[in-house]
Amino acid sequence: MIITNISNITYNEVMPDGKAVRGNAESNSVKTEILSYNVPKIIRSDKSFVREGENVRNTVIITNNSSTKLFDNFLSLPQLVGASYVPGSVRINGVAYQEYDVAVGFPLPDLSPTETVIVEYEAKADNQTTQLTHFATFEYSVNDSVRGKVNYSEKTNVISLKVISEKLSIAKSVDKAFAIKGEILHYKIAIVNIGTVTKSDLVFRDPIPDGTTFVVSSIRIDGTIYSAYNPQKGFVLRSLAPGAATAIEFDVKVN
Repeated sequence: MIITNISNITYNEVMPDGKAVRGNAESNSVKTEILSYNVPKIIRSDKSFVREGENVRNTVIITNNSSTKLFDNFLSLPQLVGASYVPGSVRINGVAYQEYDVAVGFPLPDLSPTETVIVEYEAKADNQTTQLTHFATFEYSVNDSVRGKVNYSEKTNVISLKVISEKLSIAKSVDKAFAIKGEILHYKIAIVNIGTVTKSDLVFRDPIPDGTTFVVSSIRIDGTIYSAYNPQKGFVLRSLAPGAATAIEFDVKVN
C-alpha cells in the first residue's frame, strides 16, 4: 500500500489591466509505503487438527512485495501454546538448520524486492490440551531516505488447531484379594471416554483366568443382564461420547 499526498492552494490575483483571476497551485507529490501491507507474513499448518502427541509441520512464508530491501531479518515463534517444538526441525528455503532454536529465534536472509523466504519447523502436540495456537514474529530493517536505518517488528496471523484426545480409561476391580476353591470372584470394569471424540464399535474381551470357570449369565452391562454373552469370546458395547461411561460385571468360579 502506498500513501500519496499532495497539497493544493487556490487563490485570487489581479492582472495589470485590473481583471481578477482565480488561480490554483499544487505541491509536489510525497509518498509513504506501508510495509505492513507490502510484506505479507503468513503462517500455516499441514493439518487441520492434530492428535495428542502427534507432530505437526508449520510453514511461515514471508514475501517482500515492497520497493526496498529488507535486512537484519529475524524470526521468532515464542507463543506456542499446547505443543512443544521439535529440536532440529527448522528448514529455511529447504535447507536444514538443526542448530536453530525456534523459541529463541534465528536470522533470515536479506530479502530484495519480490523475494520470498519459506521457513518450516515441527511441533509436537501436548497430551494435556485441547487447542494448539501459534503465531510468529518477524523483525526486519529498511533504509529510509530521511531517517536512515529503521527497525520494524510485525506478527503473522494466528493458527489454531484442535487437539484430539483418544484417551479411554479402563479400570478393573475384583471383590476378593484372597479366595479358596469353589468361591466366586466378582469382576467390575469401568470404562470412561476421557477423550474428545466419540468411541464407536467398541468390542470388549476378557480372557477367563486359568484356574477359573466363567459363570454363565453373569454378564451385566450397566446393570442389565446379558445371558448369551461370554467375555472370552467378546461382545459389542454401545458408543461412548466424550465423558460417557459404561460398567461391566461378571463372575468366575475358582476351580
